[in-house]
Amino acid sequence: MNYFVASDEATLAYFDKGEGQPIILLAGYGQGVKSWFHQAEALLAHGGLRVIGLDRRQHGASQNVLHGQHIARHGEDVHDLLQLLDLDDVIMIGHSQGVSVIYAYMMLHGSNHVRAMLSVDQTPKMINDASWKYGMYDVKLSNIADVLKQQLPKATVHEIDIVLKQKLAQYAEQDHVFQLKDTAALLQNHLFEDWRDVVERVDCPILFVGCKQSPYWSYEHAEQSAKLAKLGHAYIFEKSGHVPQLEAPIEFNQMMLAFVDQYAQ
Repeated sequence: MNYFVASDEATLAYFDKGEGQPIILLAGYGQGVKSWFHQAEALLAHGGLRVIGLDRRQHGASQNVLHGQHIARHGEDVHDLLQLLDLDDVIMIGHSQGVSVIYAYMMLHGSNHVRAMLSVDQTPKMINDASWKYGMYDVKLSNIADVLKQQLPKATVHEIDIVLKQKLAQYAEQDHVFQLKDTAALLQNHLFEDWRDVVERVDCPILFVGCKQSPYWSYEHAEQSAKLAKLGHAYIFEKSGHVPQLEAPIEFNQMMLAFVDQYAQ
């Protein structure tokens, strides 16, 4: 891992491998970016790609700072990394909360420097109301206080391959211990965001991934989000929970590489 100091003095970790079309990987809440290792390996083996993974503050090998626990600040951290590495025309791949971080980056800086985006099982609005029925199951503004007191459901519904599981455990030992208490504000901020206006304004292609067995929300969020976007498409995993890159890694990598081939320079 490499390290840099963000514009608000937080020290963040990232990896930067390969040469060619730059691809940015962002993991979900509580996950280090090395959880994408199987995808990073597939991308690098594919050739002609530069794979960059950012550990968000309080995640992975990045500093466990108490400040900046807002999705918008995480989006600014992505901007800081792009500035540091002088990157343009990037393909951004995010999972879960990592998708919201990409939206935050685009909200702050536009999508001019993004060639394409892959959104993996993240609805743009998590609280259901009359305007959006594809948020977290049964979550409404009227019961949000109770939701915040509960533990999140287990993200996966299928057993992860033993080799992948062992590698994930090995990488987790290298990172800082994730602090639920210290990131409570980040999770709450994430829950209340509504990124639909950003999705509607983004000029780059977006592939929205939904999972039919996700314990968090209906796969239909992907299809509905694709309708909101100017250049939106949807891909649905029939047999995966919230983490298809680990639960259905062969299918996921095939889908991902086809997506990258379509938009890489």
